[in-house]
Amino acid sequence: MDSKHLATSLFKSLDVLTLLSANPEGMPIAEIVEEMELPRSSLIRMLDSLAHYGLISRDESRRYFVTQKFRDWRRPDADEQLIDQYRPLMRRIATEVGEMAVLGRLRGRRIQHLHYEEPNIRVRVIPPIGRKFTTHKMAMGKLALSQRSDLIPKNCPKETLEEITDAAETGVAWNRAESEEGIPNHVPQAIMP
Repeated sequence: MDSKHLATSLFKSLDVLTLLSANPEGMPIAEIVEEMELPRSSLIRMLDSLAHYGLISRDESRRYFVTQKFRDWRRPDADEQLIDQYRPLMRRIATEVGEMAVLGRLRGRRIQHLHYEEPNIRVRVIPPIGRKFTTHKMAMGKLALSQRSDLIPKNCPKETLEEITDAAETGVAWNRAESEEGIPNHVPQAIMP
């Protein structure tokens, strides 16, 4: 890419953040100037700007550190990591079985849909991404409960308890239209490693 269209000052600021994050003991301005090979006045403006934004701070000994805000800001999203990790497997399942593969995460006592992969078919049923469902009323939740019996609700129907027990033994559970009224869905879901 033509460098005249790039914000080089942004690159320099990101380089400063990279340098500081690699030095958890912090760095004085003289070391930063030496490492970055930039004018002291330019670096002070960058450091002040990054501090104003909350990504770095300076202690009493005048050493610069990255802050917890920076660590939180750069931390990858756990849901995105799961999606990236399981997308190829989900794609393979959807293609080979001819059914939709859905990825969800246990959130408290509910399952939240994160992602789905569809087979190449004419009829589409799209799961609501981000929506949360009562755990024992969906296949993914029954699988989770087969591993976490402490989360099984006290009013759980006997038939559902039997399905949860079967899921613990087989690694497969069924959604029998409990999660969405009026939508028959007998698609099996299996525990992913």
